[in-house]
Amino acid sequence: MDKTNLQIIRESFGKVAYSHKTHEKAAEIEEGKKKKIKWGNIFLTTFTSGTLVGRIVTNEAALLYIGAALATLALAFTIFQLSFNPAERAAKHKSTAQKLWYIREKYVHLMADIINDRLSEDLIVAERNQLIEELKLIYEFAPGTDSKSYQEARKALKINEELTFSNEEIDQFLPDSLRIEKD
Repeated sequence: MDKTNLQIIRESFGKVAYSHKTHEKAAEIEEGKKKKIKWGNIFLTTFTSGTLVGRIVTNEAALLYIGAALATLALAFTIFQLSFNPAERAAKHKSTAQKLWYIREKYVHLMADIINDRLSEDLIVAERNQLIEELKLIYEFAPGTDSKSYQEARKALKINEELTFSNEEIDQFLPDSLRIEKD
């Protein structure tokens, strides 16, 4: 077994697992922003329309000014939304997370092959280098993440153990013939 390359691959796997979860959390954060912006647009549009309809019904001049102010605010909010599109950022983070998930799984299989002595040292190095090139391409087009996303990922991985399964949990998904027998 190639212990040196196994250790390097394990470290790379750990980094990819964190990056994968960080992009998942960043997507969730952007989705939350998207919902807030959507509701903000709904409220601004509703209040703008309400004040203008109220102006027509009551002929109250103050409602015209309030409606104009709200319409200006709604326009500014729309411009802000177009400039900082959280829906697009969420989609990019989801896409990056999916690509990183695939790389993460390839690392797991590579480690299993190394531990079971199924690969020559040259093939291990070639596979390792190929994974690094794939990661380079993914990261080249990946959106940036922030400390909040990283902290959420750390909490998910270390406290909530989102990538960790007990044998019993895994067995629940498998047919009897593939389950690990209890000692």
